[in-house]
Amino acid sequence: MAIVSSQLVYPLAQIAIYYGVMLPLFRFRRQLGIGTFFCALCALAFTENYLAMSVYVAVGPITYTPGSVILFAGKLPLLLLVYIREDAETVRQPIYGLLLGNLLIICLLILISLQQPATGTTSESAMYTVVDSASLSVWGTLLLFADCIAMILVYERVSRWRWMPLFVRLWGTITIILVIDQLAFFIALNLYFGVPFPALYGGIVAKIVATMVFCALIWAYLRFGERNGEEETASLADVFGVLTYRQRFEALTIESRIDVLTGVRNRRALHLEGPGFVQDAVVRRGHLGLLIIDLDHFKAVNDEYGHSSGDAALCFVADLMRRTVRSTDPVYRIGGDEFLIILPSGDQRSAARVAGDLVDATRAACMTVAPYTLSVSIGWADLWDDGTTLDELTGAADRRLYEVKARRKPVSVPAR
Repeated sequence: MAIVSSQLVYPLAQIAIYYGVMLPLFRFRRQLGIGTFFCALCALAFTENYLAMSVYVAVGPITYTPGSVILFAGKLPLLLLVYIREDAETVRQPIYGLLLGNLLIICLLILISLQQPATGTTSESAMYTVVDSASLSVWGTLLLFADCIAMILVYERVSRWRWMPLFVRLWGTITIILVIDQLAFFIALNLYFGVPFPALYGGIVAKIVATMVFCALIWAYLRFGERNGEEETASLADVFGVLTYRQRFEALTIESRIDVLTGVRNRRALHLEGPGFVQDAVVRRGHLGLLIIDLDHFKAVNDEYGHSSGDAALCFVADLMRRTVRSTDPVYRIGGDEFLIILPSGDQRSAARVAGDLVDATRAACMTVAPYTLSVSIGWADLWDDGTTLDELTGAADRRLYEVKARRKPVSVPAR
């Protein structure tokens, strides 16, 4: 055990030097230019292939090649970091650069191998190594290109699971890609160079462990490395402000559907989402309820206490509605003091019950600021009984809302 522990010092030192240089280059990409980072990353490609072909080391029972486990396994998280912090357009630059650069080297190596070796030198044996290296590089280059594309697709997929910690997303993504890559690359190593099967198992284990270290460093960098200066503009604390291009677009899309004042969905969101809720219920022959809520005497609140009090009342009622209905029941602000709630999987009885619960909850609640007490009027509609489209349901709920308000006696706003 002590021997294994001492042997671990060397790969950990290699990782420390590797990322100790690459992460600062990425951190200061604004000052140095991101090309500096890309050049340093791509400069390791030939050494990576050479080590993967010819150098194997052992740590305890595990046999692996540093070219694959350290250099290649460390490259993918760095490319993913570029994708996360920049965008797809930026990360494709080193991916295409590595692809074209490796193909260029392969072409030159093949042409060099066709030349006549000088007599009296060891060039002849070296020529065979060059030819073998070229063939292996072709396969490795194609795998790298496929790995990079697959890595981005997998990360985009797992990033939709917002409950998953960032480190798990990173490690899971890279591990999946590297295990598949190890299997594919080992086929070439075994066929052309006779690399034994223990190297396959050892390589997989070593890559999984190394990837855990690499992803921990990437996570720490994302968590602490870019929290100052110009990098503080990002948001979404659950991923430490780390947004991909698509995630930034999705965040803006979501933001455009949120009412700035109350935090519930807005009318635009209703137009985009509402028909889908209704159509889904129609297709599955299910139930759906719809509520339209109007604050009573809201104009009097604004006139008596001012618009800031009116805004506070709107926020109070919006929060009350969200706490009263289910988390799966979207709440929309569709007018100045008018809200709409969709009740998927509801029926007419449940819609009426929810309406009653909201009326009672609003009357029982007390604001800490003026106007202190509020009341609401609610109209409801049920799929099938009142219509099968969003317009038909909102029309029926509107009619019931005005019937309810017509039956209400005027109530004055409480005095200061």
